[in-house]
Amino acid sequence: MVDRTRNPRPQALFLAPIMPSDRGNGLAMRTGFLLDAYAQRFEIDLAIILVAGGGTELTPFVKARTRRAMVLHAPQPDTHFTLIMSIADREARLAAFRHYGRPSIAAGLGAELERALLAFAGEISYQLVHVSRLYLASLAATWSDAKARRQYLILDCDEDDMGAYRRVARLLRRSGHGWRADWAEAEAQAFRALARRWLPRFDVVLTASPGEASLLGSHQDGLLVNVVPNVAPRLAAGPASRFMRGGRRDILFVGNMSYLPNIDAVTWFASRVWPRLRGAVPRATRLVIAGPGAPRRVTVLGRRSGIVITGEVDDVGQLYRRAALAVVPIRAGGGTRIKLLESASYGVPIVATRFGAAGTGLRSGHELLLADTEQDFAACCERLLTDDRLASSLAARARTTVSRKYDPRRWAARLLALIDARCGIGERHNDGSSGQG
Repeated sequence: MVDRTRNPRPQALFLAPIMPSDRGNGLAMRTGFLLDAYAQRFEIDLAIILVAGGGTELTPFVKARTRRAMVLHAPQPDTHFTLIMSIADREARLAAFRHYGRPSIAAGLGAELERALLAFAGEISYQLVHVSRLYLASLAATWSDAKARRQYLILDCDEDDMGAYRRVARLLRRSGHGWRADWAEAEAQAFRALARRWLPRFDVVLTASPGEASLLGSHQDGLLVNVVPNVAPRLAAGPASRFMRGGRRDILFVGNMSYLPNIDAVTWFASRVWPRLRGAVPRATRLVIAGPGAPRRVTVLGRRSGIVITGEVDDVGQLYRRAALAVVPIRAGGGTRIKLLESASYGVPIVATRFGAAGTGLRSGHELLLADTEQDFAACCERLLTDDRLASSLAARARTTVSRKYDPRRWAARLLALIDARCGIGERHNDGSSGQG
C-alpha cells in the first residue's frame, strides 16, 4: 500500500463523455477501463460531460476510483448550430452545417462549459490531463495553450470518427437515404478538421485497433498513434459448457439501440437472416435483442414470432448465460466491438460479419464464424445451433484467446508503461520531483 504522506501520488484530470463503468455500453466500458488503469497510479478528478448519454448519478465504480467527480449535463448547442437546425429547407440546412465545420456532437462545448470545467479544476496543478474521444478535445485548450505547460495531455480517440461517419454514409446511401448520407459525410469532414487541429496538441494519442491507428495517423504527418485495445470484461465468468441438448436456444444481440450501426445490424438480421434461420433450425429458438434506447423500428420487431426486445437490463450476464449463440452483424461504425469480446468472455459461440470482428484478431473457423451475406450468415448460425461440438470448441478457443490477448490487467500495465515512457511521470513520481523538467 502506498504511503501517500511520504510519496503523494500525481494528480490527473480525466474528461469523459459518459459515466465510466465496467459493464453495459461499450464507450462506458472503455472509459471505465482507462479510469481504472489511471487510478492505480494517480489521484483522479473526473469530469463527466454527458454528450454521449447515460446516467447522471455517480456510481460506486466511479467513486471507488476518483478523488472528486462532477457530472455536467449535456450542454445546449451554441447559437450558430441552433440557427442551422432551424432552417426549414434541408438542402440549405446541410449547406450551412458544412460551413459550420464542427461535428454536431461538439456543438455545445463552448465557453460556459469551459468555465464550469475550470471552476471544478480550480488551481490544481495536474501532472496529466486525459480526454476521452476526439469531440471533447477542445476542452483541453486551457492546458494545451498554457505558455509554460506543466501537464501532459492524453487523448483517447477510441476510433477514427471520420471513417466511422463515412461508413455510416455509405450504409445510408445504399438504403436510399441520400440526404442523411450527405449529412453523415459532412460530419466526417468536420471530424477531419477537428483531428487536424487537435491531434498534434496531445502528447499521447490512443485508439482501439491498429487499423484505426493507421487511419488516425493519416490525418497528420508524423503523428504517432498508440493502440490500447478494448479489453475483455472482468465480470465475464460464464460456465465452460452451456450447450443443453433439447430445450429452447436463445440467439443474443446486445448493443446500444440508439446507435445507427446497431439499429441497422439488428433490423438486417431480424428481417433477412432470422426468417431463413427459423425454417432451418428444428429446435425451439428465439432472438433476444438487449440494450437501451431502441427506436420504434427496433421495438416493432418484438411483434414478430420468436423475437424478444428486453430494453436495458441490469445484468447482461444472465442473458449470456442463457444464450446458445451471440450474433454481431455490424456493417458500419468504428472501433472494435466490445460486445464481441464480452460474448467470448462468457463462452458463447459467435457469428459476426467481417467488419463486426475487425480489429479483434479472432479467426473464422477457429474462434468464431464470419459471414457477410444473409444466406451465409444464416448458414453459420444454423451450424452452431445444431452442432454442439463445433459450437463448444469455437467458444472455448475464443474465450482463451480473448482472456490472453485482451486481459485488462495486462493492458492497464502497458498503458501506464506507455505514459511513463512518453511523459516520464513515473520517474518524476519516484524521485519526488514535479513539473515537466
